[in-house]
Amino acid sequence: MGKQKPLQQQAYDYLLDQITSGVLRPGVVYSETRIAAGIGISRTPVRDALVRLSQDRMIDILPSRGFRLHQLTEEDVYTTFQARTAVEGYCALELAAGRGSAKGAQTLAALRESIEQLEQQIAGGQPMPVVLDSDLAFHKALVGYVGNRELNRLYETLNHRVASIALESFTLPGRPAQALMEHRAILRALCTAADRFETYRAVTRHMEASRDIVLGLLGRQESK
Repeated sequence: MGKQKPLQQQAYDYLLDQITSGVLRPGVVYSETRIAAGIGISRTPVRDALVRLSQDRMIDILPSRGFRLHQLTEEDVYTTFQARTAVEGYCALELAAGRGSAKGAQTLAALRESIEQLEQQIAGGQPMPVVLDSDLAFHKALVGYVGNRELNRLYETLNHRVASIALESFTLPGRPAQALMEHRAILRALCTAADRFETYRAVTRHMEASRDIVLGLLGRQESK
């Protein structure tokens, strides 16, 4: 039997799922006490989880009131995609250097498989959450190549921060197909580029395109 997660981690995972699945809604103030009662644990691990989520910029804690979802700002978007570029660009450089190894070949095969799956899902008109999952599989495989737990954790945190608006971006006409082309460009650079820094540039172009779309959506939300 597997070791049970600490209560603080259970509370964090529960709240993160509630946020990323859209159960918790923007603008609503939620009670720490009610959340704890709903999970069936004490307030202390819930409070610890909320502090961690606040540090991840997923929520804002309102003293003596509770908490609400953090409203993304332009600065959040810029810093998040800059950090993702740093993480994924570094991992791409490492993979380009190790593409001839068994582990490198295995990772490249996983990237290729995620691209093929994404292409099939777009062509088949699959629901956008399913399509986005395949998109994210590409990024997880890229970051996972390095085998650094801190980089994996940082990637997950950055991804969760923009999860809801990233899903919205995939409902825009042509965006899934554009993301597919950008993934292909990254894989092509990883497999063939004589200058491995071209892989970093391919990642940068993908991150900048995603960032600009998210900024556009954010601007629409603020103008409503």
